[in-house]
Amino acid sequence: MVSALKVRGREQGFTLLEILLVLILLAGSGFYLLIKLPMNFERQHLAFQATQLLEDIRDTRQAAMAENNWYAVKFYYQAGDHHYQIFKQGKLIKNVYFKDGISFLGNPGDLTFNALGRSVGTTITLTNSLSEQKSVIVAPVGMRIREK
Repeated sequence: MVSALKVRGREQGFTLLEILLVLILLAGSGFYLLIKLPMNFERQHLAFQATQLLEDIRDTRQAAMAENNWYAVKFYYQAGDHHYQIFKQGKLIKNVYFKDGISFLGNPGDLTFNALGRSVGTTITLTNSLSEQKSVIVAPVGMRIREK
């Protein structure tokens, strides 16, 4: 009975090797996350900006039809300054700047919605610093506005 107590007393706790192994695994996991998190932020920024652009275009079209006015969405793509503006009968009502690293791919054409909600179709493609792309498509027939 005495030998059983001695054995149990020696088995309590962790060895130095076990503690070091756990610390090495935690450090490796932390390092992996440190590398991957900025990439996820870039993807999230791109998805957010594309969704915001999609919603702004849809809202602009709905406002043109509801108010029986014409609205315009103009895209600006100078080096280091990518943004778009929304106009109501020529008067600026909204100005949206992209987060750092998000820019237009190519030169998107401006959109003008008449009182019936009609416009010329176009595709607006956004890209991030990782060269990932998201597109907002305005179909000329049926005026379907979707994200790809």
